[in-house]
Amino acid sequence: MKKENIIKNYPKPITIEQTDIILQQMKNCICKIYINRGKIGTGFFCHIPYKNEILQVLITNYHIINDDYIKQNRKYI
Repeated sequence: MKKENIIKNYPKPITIEQTDIILQQMKNCICKIYINRGKIGTGFFCHIPYKNEILQVLITNYHIINDDYIKQNRKYI
């Protein structure tokens, strides 16, 4: 069996197992965010190690959840 050539400075291909992990993350960690005023965005949940803890966070864009939104909806956060 001949070895596959690798192109320099190009991303390495991923395995089927790695693809399964990515699909699982897409199914369980990505979400749609519906904000009043008709805004719709996306975000994703992840775990961030910090000191001796694991922080559970939602990451999205600033135009979806900004400082004004947080101030107005503080009771939910």
